[in-house]
Amino acid sequence: MRKCYATAAVLISWFLMLPPPVYPPVKDASGDYKMNTAAPMSQWLTFKTLKSEAGCKAQLKKVQPFYKCVSSDDPALKKKAPAAAGAPSVSTVSGAAASHMQ
Repeated sequence: MRKCYATAAVLISWFLMLPPPVYPPVKDASGDYKMNTAAPMSQWLTFKTLKSEAGCKAQLKKVQPFYKCVSSDDPALKKKAPAAAGAPSVSTVSGAAASHMQ
């Protein structure tokens, strides 16, 4: 009997990322808009998608210093899920139902 094994090819691309602008828009002394480099990586904008880290780093040399090269599997790119609101307690639900029944 022949066994077949499934293999998955992991394809990783590289993103040249641009930080979001500061809101409200503010210009610096040179007339360029200020960028929010302190923003979480999940809020940064993808400027370019590249196939390799070397290609990304080559492009990085041609742009402003606040750009970054980030791997597509970087966990910082994932948005954090908002915390789920707790369900109302049984006493709150029964109290609300009782007040409507009067």
